[in-house]
Amino acid sequence: MDSEQTRAILEEWFDAIGRGDGEKIIASLSPSIVFELPKDKWNAVIGYLGTHVGRNAVAEAFRVRAETTEVLQYELRELVVDGGTAYARIYTKARHTRTLVPFEIEDSHRLELDEQGRIARWKVWFDPNGEVAAFTADRDVRLLDAVRQGSLNEACALLEIGADPDFRDPASGLTVLQTAAGLGHADLVRTLIEAGGDVYTTDGRAGGTALHKAVQGGDLATVTVLVEAGSFVDAVAPTTGHTPLMDALWYKWPDVVGYLLAQNAGLGLSTHYGFSMREHFEYELNVNTRGKEKLLEAERLLRERTENDERRSAEHALLSAVNAGDIHTVRGLLREGTDVDRRFPVVNGFNDAHTALLVAARDGHTEMVRVLIAGGADVNATEPTFGAVPLHKAVYNGHADITRLLVKADGIDLDFQGATNGYTPLHDALWHGYEDCADVLIKAGARLDLVGHDGKTPRDIAVDSFGLDHRLVKVLDQRS
Repeated sequence: MDSEQTRAILEEWFDAIGRGDGEKIIASLSPSIVFELPKDKWNAVIGYLGTHVGRNAVAEAFRVRAETTEVLQYELRELVVDGGTAYARIYTKARHTRTLVPFEIEDSHRLELDEQGRIARWKVWFDPNGEVAAFTADRDVRLLDAVRQGSLNEACALLEIGADPDFRDPASGLTVLQTAAGLGHADLVRTLIEAGGDVYTTDGRAGGTALHKAVQGGDLATVTVLVEAGSFVDAVAPTTGHTPLMDALWYKWPDVVGYLLAQNAGLGLSTHYGFSMREHFEYELNVNTRGKEKLLEAERLLRERTENDERRSAEHALLSAVNAGDIHTVRGLLREGTDVDRRFPVVNGFNDAHTALLVAARDGHTEMVRVLIAGGADVNATEPTFGAVPLHKAVYNGHADITRLLVKADGIDLDFQGATNGYTPLHDALWHGYEDCADVLIKAGARLDLVGHDGKTPRDIAVDSFGLDHRLVKVLDQRS
């Protein structure tokens, strides 16, 4: 096959492609044609890509392309021929038939003709980004639809091509994850979380989390998935002040109430409209005319949890001794093998989920701190309210002697950053103006470069608290 013959054949053939003459396109191919359109995970959404062998396979690829792509302009821009081999540059302007998003492509083709002048090998290279964007422009909306229909397979396919599990429905203000949670699709919720769905974000209207929505829907499996993924059990909706437990009571789901109570959901919280949780529940008991048996079951569960909290509080002898300043009893309990890191129950009080060391460090019981450390207390135990460790508690309240004990403890983390503001103990010591605590931490080797959530280093806090000319600022400058 000479170059002139090859050129004539291919110019006519590319013209047929531009006109959409399917019969001519396929007739010009070798029965054993090998047609390659490189395919990988990034462009797999374009359904007709891949290697196609034989006329029927190529015809199927063209059929799929015709279903998804409307060609607006097709132009042969360059054709270089060498015997029976040719290289072509093609410009295409098209749009996706479902999304109607237009795209442009300039691709390169390598073609080989057989002795009969038919195309035996055909390979195409192109940048698929524009086409991928057109094909996926509605993936988020489709993911939302798949969730509403409960289609796990469709949702997985859309997530695979980059659909956003946190896409927000303009009408409801809910994310896709929140929608799935409200509908009680536990498997979908798990899949969306694994794909990066944010369990902490709130909806755009009432400020509820995915856990609020799952609780309202009443599906315990979905509630469990969310809690196990880290959802805050006591998350408060900013409009109502409702926690998930309040919603579980309101919507009459006693099994969900029981589960949340077992997860230490707070009983001492209040709504934003003047009711405590208990007052709100009493109101529900009085005004409901149906489903009363479910409310009574929830009431029983609340009573059991309250009694259990009271019992556990009374039985926490170690913390009771710390609160009373009774060092003799503390020593005796530790000798008897009392769990030194046992936590106080969550009763919406100042000691919620605290260990004895956290309380002793906070309240200034120096000798108790010494005894508790010797008894194996976890010196890096965190409490759930502020995410603070014993060292935070000590410096925050200016207990320099306790600070000295803690910085020497085996395994101490001098630089633990609290969850609330990202402050280290050194930040806290400087923030509250306790120079002696700051000196202890600096001497012990606390890091000076860590920043809080406000972007401030310990030096920045020192300047704020003491002024630019203070000696601690100069010390921090010298050690930086």
